[in-house]
Amino acid sequence: MLEKTGFGYIIVDGKRYNHDIVIHVDGQISKRKKELSKPFKRGLHTPLAPPEVEELLDEGPEVIIIGSGQFGALPIIDEAVQIVKDRGVEIIIDTTPRVIEVINKLRNEGKRVAAILHVTC
Repeated sequence: MLEKTGFGYIIVDGKRYNHDIVIHVDGQISKRKKELSKPFKRGLHTPLAPPEVEELLDEGPEVIIIGSGQFGALPIIDEAVQIVKDRGVEIIIDTTPRVIEVINKLRNEGKRVAAILHVTC
């Protein structure tokens, strides 16, 4: 269960993570693999790019949720969103604080949910 997030952290099942995380369809949590998106970097932030969502799509989610940061500043490459839609998977993008409730609700409903959550800006 996602509990709380603030600038630079997120708490899941009582454990604090001080970095971006990925929630896999099976519920496991891993550190976001920003290196997959580094080739797309054009400014200060590493954007969310196609290689990161493609890896999640291989898990067969019904929904991919992107937490775009505390203030929604994570750049997202349009092609990444389109790849998800082209595979017939629902995609939800909002600030990280807002998507916490959505993730918890969908998982409680038994949906196959994957998420990438940015914890800063």
